Amino acid sequence: MPNRFSRALNLRHLRAFVAVAEHGSFTQAARQLSISQPALTITINQLEDLSGTKLFVRTTRKVCLSAGGEDFLPLAQKLLQDVESAFQMLNRSASQRNGIINMAILPSIAIKLMPKVIQDFKQEQQDIKVNLRDDNARGVYHQVRSNKADFGICNHWEDAADLHFTPLFFDRVGVVCLPNHDLSQKQGPIEWQEIEGLNFANMSQDTGVNALINQAHGLPESVYTPEYEVLTMAALAGIIEADLAITALPAIAVPRLTDCALVYRELIEPVVDRQVFIITRKDQALGPSAKLLFDLLITHFAGRRLWLENGVAQSSTEQCELNSA
Repeated sequence: MPNRFSRALNLRHLRAFVAVAEHGSFTQAARQLSISQPALTITINQLEDLSGTKLFVRTTRKVCLSAGGEDFLPLAQKLLQDVESAFQMLNRSASQRNGIINMAILPSIAIKLMPKVIQDFKQEQQDIKVNLRDDNARGVYHQVRSNKADFGICNHWEDAADLHFTPLFFDRVGVVCLPNHDLSQKQGPIEWQEIEGLNFANMSQDTGVNALINQAHGLPESVYTPEYEVLTMAALAGIIEADLAITALPAIAVPRLTDCALVYRELIEPVVDRQVFIITRKDQALGPSAKLLFDLLITHFAGRRLWLENGVAQSSTEQCELNSA
């Protein structure tokens, strides 16, 4: 039999509690929830009355969790996450029934590889809509986990027991610099030691590029401790174009965002390859529409090495020998 607490508790109470706990402030929590501070205070008081427990310790300067509040916070956060995931799953199921595929994908892959794939897909499946939700590695993982995407395309960013990784393709990391840089004048691959001491720029820690570079062994110290760290590929391209630094990127990730045609040269000693996967949830099968696109992606790319030639993706059947990262 449900008790008085379970009958009266609702999502509004949980959201209010978690917001105050995470912000440590009624003012900031009310702003996040788009409600007045008095309304928020009433909601928290209701929750405390229902539970018979003081959840916060209030002082003139800050709001802290009580012992009971600390115990309840992870449970409340999990409940909200489960509810969000359940609603996303409902939306995803409805989308599948209506012939809509939501795909979480790295921006460079969305720009350089997916247009041709979607063109081929639409020739056979004209009634199915494909939504590309471009994001960084952290975002791709989150979208798949939360059911906002049917599947994702991304390289490995972190271990994830709840996700399944189907190998798709790989591309090789190379140095990226201006056309007039000394490195661009060299013929053939460049050894990593040749960029030792040069100003280096890298992507931020929640990106797959950062994880790839920092997990590789035997690279110059200047690569592990970059002069610049940025969140977007556009910002990275701007730094390279301003001649402030060089960078290292997988071939397909080389930006084409500025008027300056940046130069890519393959790096060796050691070779660092990026393996790209199709990421799905282990506990859910793909819907019929998503499975059709999944199979087409495997047909196009599975097991191949990719590179860009005059801005167009090329591929070979060369097998990937992953760096020890």
